[in-house]
Parts: sequence; structure tokens; C-alpha cells
Amino acid sequence: GSLEDILQEREPSSSPGRQGSQPEGPAPARIAIPSIGVDAAVQAKGRDPQNYPEVPDSGSDVAWYTFTAPPGRGSNAVFSGHVDWYYWGEPGEGVFYHLRELQIGDEITVDLADGNQVRYRVTGNVAVAYDDPDVVKVMDPTSKDVVTLITCGGTWLRDYSNPAGGNYSHRVIVRAERVSGLASEQAGSGG
Repeated sequence: GSLEDILQEREPSSSPGRQGSQPEGPAPARIAIPSIGVDAAVQAKGRDPQNYPEVPDSGSDVAWYTFTAPPGRGSNAVFSGHVDWYYWGEPGEGVFYHLRELQIGDEITVDLADGNQVRYRVTGNVAVAYDDPDVVKVMDPTSKDVVTLITCGGTWLRDYSNPAGGNYSHRVIVRAERVSGLASEQAGSGG
């Protein structure tokens, strides 16, 4: 797929990089992606003082952006996680290290704070240059109930003027569409 394929799901009235009024609903508590071994706590995050999306506090946590829709509410719930992390001074895999390996049809489940669970199936997986101006549009509201997962990818570009010491060349973006009903309702159906 391509970034253009993913962006087709945007609501026509969405202005680039902006969120309108989001539907209310229970916040996500955990996210699981069995095909790549992810089962992680979710932190609610917003924007930093420079208006950039905040990043998770550790390599094992996933952020859900409160300026996007809650999962299961008919729009776009956006999550991010680190591709790598320094653990006790040593580099290691972050929670979304294997995100680029997701295949069309792979399942993602989100446990909500109210005890319900929402299921999604992957519909797109792309890598986009980190400075592509359209990257922020993947956070816009959508006409379908989807989740968007974002992490870094590509190669590390050292930049000593950057407080983090550099940046990755790409962003890996996965889009998944909701499977109808709650996972708990479908548990007995073999699906």
C-alpha cells in the first residue's frame, strides 16, 4: 500500500493535521498485536508545548493520543510506540520494533477502560519519510472506525543539534479497520 491509500479514509471535511471535536468514550487501557508479540499498557498522551504529539515514557509503553478518537467510536484512534529504547544503558527493541512486519489481515485488539475489547484487522502498512508533510494527516478523523499505529523506521540519522541525538529517516504507519462487534461478543463464534 501507500500513504495515499491510508489517507483515503480521511473525512473529506478534515483539514490537514487538525482534529475536530472527537466522540467521547472509554479510554484504551491495553493494546495487543499477537502476530508480533505485543501486549502493552497504553498511556493517554497529548501534545507538547511545541504542539508535537508526546511520546511514550518508556520503550515498553504505547501512547494513545487524546486529540484523536477513542477506539471503537467510529473514527481514528492514533497510537504510537518506540521502535527501540535504551534499557539500563544498552540498546534494545521497543514495543513497536516489529510493527513493519505486520501483514494485511493481522489482528489488533484494544482493551478499554470499561472492560470491553475492540478488534481491528490491518488494512495497510507503509513507511514514509519522516519529513513528508502528509505524515501528520494520518492522525486526522476518518469516516471509518480505525486505529493508526506509528513508530520510527528506516535508518538513524545522527544530528547533534537534536536533543535526542538524531532522528530516524522514516515513520512506519499501520492502519487497521474495526471488525464489527466487540471481541467478547465473538469469542464463541470461532472468529
